[in-house]
Amino acid sequence: MVELFKFPAYRTLFSAQLIALIGTGLTTIALALLAYDLAGSKAGIVLGTALAIKMIAYVFVSPIITGLIKNKNRKKHLILFDIARAITVIFLFFVDSIWQIYLLIFCLQSLSAGFTPVYQSVISDILKEDRLFVKGASLSRIAYNMENILSPSIAILILSFVSYSVFFIANTLCFLFSALLIITTKFPEIQNKTIGLNSVWKRVTSGITEYVWNRNLLGLLSLNMCVSASGAMILVNSVSIVQGFFGLSESELAMAMLFYGLGSILSAILVFLNGDKAHFKTIMLLGALLTGVVSFGSAFIQSYPHLLFSWFCFGFSSSLILVPVGQILREETNEHDRTAIFGAQFSLSHACWLLTYPVMGYVLLLVGLKASFFIIASLVICTTFIAWFLWFGLKDKSSTL
Repeated sequence: MVELFKFPAYRTLFSAQLIALIGTGLTTIALALLAYDLAGSKAGIVLGTALAIKMIAYVFVSPIITGLIKNKNRKKHLILFDIARAITVIFLFFVDSIWQIYLLIFCLQSLSAGFTPVYQSVISDILKEDRLFVKGASLSRIAYNMENILSPSIAILILSFVSYSVFFIANTLCFLFSALLIITTKFPEIQNKTIGLNSVWKRVTSGITEYVWNRNLLGLLSLNMCVSASGAMILVNSVSIVQGFFGLSESELAMAMLFYGLGSILSAILVFLNGDKAHFKTIMLLGALLTGVVSFGSAFIQSYPHLLFSWFCFGFSSSLILVPVGQILREETNEHDRTAIFGAQFSLSHACWLLTYPVMGYVLLLVGLKASFFIIASLVICTTFIAWFLWFGLKDKSSTL
């Protein structure tokens, strides 16, 4: 970890990401409380709609923004994204109707859909050594999961003293501080390719087009579906399984989600420690295979401890797949196309989540717990085989189809 922070640019950008994550985590909780104040018992519908709006913004806005930006003025764009996010969040402080929540969520998530892949492409250019880049990706995954675990506890503590609306102001300050850190960061210099007379449409779709015509990236997309299918089952149906199937309380539900997060953190740490001597495609396939095995085993859950173990294993396998994603993207791109490809990955991976969120909800409702996990296991095995075939099974080893 120490060697990562020897890079001043990485040090400040990681700090910016961490600060923004903390603010966003608090805002997520405040948004849930705001929805309850405005909608009462229908707050779940409001939050479900907001989640769908978030996914739509991620899927459709990210390739547009990154396709237009390419590698042009990435520092300026990241600063503008942060400032715009700060302004959007402060407007949440004045919301008094549900439609305003939807509008502001779309604006906020659209800005995040532009910020995240551009940020990732910059980190890729800063940490040029593979082992360092994977360590950086592992550290980001650890930070993301730690935020998910700690934010509720921190929020509950703070809410003992102040109103939840203060979180919106806090997040605004976090985004502004993040922008300030980016201003002080020296970005790697990249000679931009001349875009010429390419149409706006061609520039917008360039990342998606290059992605889907690349055999190795299609394998990556297959594993994205593996993660989203199992992850959606956890995120969408945990409350139904824990409180409905087992008849337990919210505290047991929180413990199950804690185990899921801890599993993800542990595997991210393991990849971090072994990133300089790992074969990343093999790690990802092992993670997918483990997901399939755990999905099959979860069909026979009979006790709450068994569920905790399954949720921990699901979290563990998810990071084995997700942490090396950036390394595969970097291996398959050059520095001129990297921002667009990272944007395509961001968009297509969230398209998988947009598909699996509603599907997994209906699957559990229609076929029950055991059959749901059998379906997930079958899907995971198929996607794992597709990824293996695209990466290792084809005789033609060229990466472009």
